[in-house]
Amino acid sequence: MKNIFIVTATLCSRAAIRGGLDVDDAFSLSDSYIQSCERLDTPEKITNLQYHMVLEFTERVERLHLGEHPGKLAVAVANYVQHHLSDNISTEALAQSLYMGRSYLSTKFHRKTGIKLNDFILQQKTEEAKRLLRYTDRSAAAIGDYLAFSSPAHFSRVFKKYVGLTPNEYREKHV
Repeated sequence: MKNIFIVTATLCSRAAIRGGLDVDDAFSLSDSYIQSCERLDTPEKITNLQYHMVLEFTERVERLHLGEHPGKLAVAVANYVQHHLSDNISTEALAQSLYMGRSYLSTKFHRKTGIKLNDFILQQKTEEAKRLLRYTDRSAAAIGDYLAFSSPAHFSRVFKKYVGLTPNEYREKHV
């Protein structure tokens, strides 16, 4: 079972890289799951972990794709946001990392994807918050702090805007 898991992790990471996931991120995620698998002792636990691994790779690639045919700009922005989820992401810093002006980046991103850049950043943080609420026992306040929201109330407002539930309501519904 563990050997099959390792093969699955390898195939998932390769597919995710072809789907636009950063190579280092894909390998790091794969290594992390393989190490977790090595600590498991029953086929049921390995199968469950494998399910979650495939789901996480899929979700990460899905987050990178905006629209039918994501352009290089959308993939670059998505990768930057994924690498900085726990930071206070400013459009200025994002633009600088892509060697563009802030307003040019915002306008071009919105035109290419149909999503405002700030909304995209908050949506990605919300998706990460959903994952953390489902798979960790961290408090909602700790998750909001980890994702660099200015306060627990701000985190709760943003989460409710994009999910329709408060973080605690979401956790109760999905755990």
